[in-house]
Amino acid sequence: MADYCTTNPMEFLQFEQLIPGLPDDLALECLLRVPITSHPSIRLVSHLWKSTVSNPSFFSNRRRGLLAENHVFLIQPLSPLPLPPPPLLSSEDKDAVIGDTDMIDVKETVHSGPLLYNLNVFNTNNEEWRCLAGITIPTFSQCVVLPTIGKLVVLGGWDPATLEPVSRVLVLDLAVGTWKEGSPMPTARSFFACAAVGPSTVYVAGGHDGQKNALRSAEAYDVVADEWKALPPMAVERDESYGLSLTEDGKFWVISGYGTESQGRFKPDAEVFNPESNTWEIVTGVWPYPGNNPKSTAIVIVEGQRRWWYIVGGEIKEFQWEDKIWKGINLGSIPKRVTELWSSSSSVSLLDVGNGKIFLMGNGENCGGEGMIILERENVDNNNNNTNKGGVNWRWQHVHAPPRFLGFPFSASHLLI
Repeated sequence: MADYCTTNPMEFLQFEQLIPGLPDDLALECLLRVPITSHPSIRLVSHLWKSTVSNPSFFSNRRRGLLAENHVFLIQPLSPLPLPPPPLLSSEDKDAVIGDTDMIDVKETVHSGPLLYNLNVFNTNNEEWRCLAGITIPTFSQCVVLPTIGKLVVLGGWDPATLEPVSRVLVLDLAVGTWKEGSPMPTARSFFACAAVGPSTVYVAGGHDGQKNALRSAEAYDVVADEWKALPPMAVERDESYGLSLTEDGKFWVISGYGTESQGRFKPDAEVFNPESNTWEIVTGVWPYPGNNPKSTAIVIVEGQRRWWYIVGGEIKEFQWEDKIWKGINLGSIPKRVTELWSSSSSVSLLDVGNGKIFLMGNGENCGGEGMIILERENVDNNNNNTNKGGVNWRWQHVHAPPRFLGFPFSASHLLI
């Protein structure tokens, strides 16, 4: 059991069994199969169970045993009946634990204040929706998952009362289930680009300040050290840009965006930050849609290839990295409800959730609750009749979401845990 349990000075734990009467290896197999939503409860059973299920190796074993559950984290408005916000931490309590994040259903409490946001979770394995209670999420904040260290970071956005940009940072330990207040961003900003680069670093760039001025500034946050550092500014202002990172090059991409004087007219290029040289490089020909927000995109890794998808004009287009052009792709017969989603929602986002699945997210309130779709890649026999080349079919699956989860997700991320 030494591989699964943290060091504990209490000697009696050396002789305690995970489940009395069962060998520890068999008992561990039982615990590995407990759904993640039950972990807050099983941590209360004993010190040994708590240390076991809180150890990173426990989640590594869940993934290796194909027992991990795929969770999509979404920052959504608490619609239609938001909860009143809990009190914020004082500056003296910055390092204090905010509390357990027991995933419970939202209580339908009428609140007449400003529109509030919450961090919701969708389990694609069992199609279960939950909200993370007990924490105030700034309006239009961004969420980023760091799988290697098992953390989720919520950054920036607006104060829901004043509608001013905030520098607030919240860090969720996904193994233990507790929030902590992180060091605030040096620059309060909203509608910025952000992405995780490497095991423990989150990059942010662009967005706008409290006067709606577009920003060139960029910063990096080391989640483990809880420290920020300034990066060189970008060449131009980039409000409402889209951030991404590619594991093969370790660089931070800031796609498109617009300047203060050209609001809503998105730039055709991108800026790429290289951590090794500490410099930015402009890459042209990346975004040919000046009237469209690049946020509705996804990076999809299929058979080791980079695929960047975007929904435009009622179809999914794929970016060809070598030629720097966008081309329509054949996904077979598209269900009517999907085309209705595209036509009825002003924004539709894509998220790669692994295992050949793409999560399409629209505003379910505008399309009869049909706002969430999973597009699943299926390999088929080339001798069979299939609609796509290369022996691939795509299956469209409607995701049922309760009314309280139908608001359009401002930010989304995913983790296999």
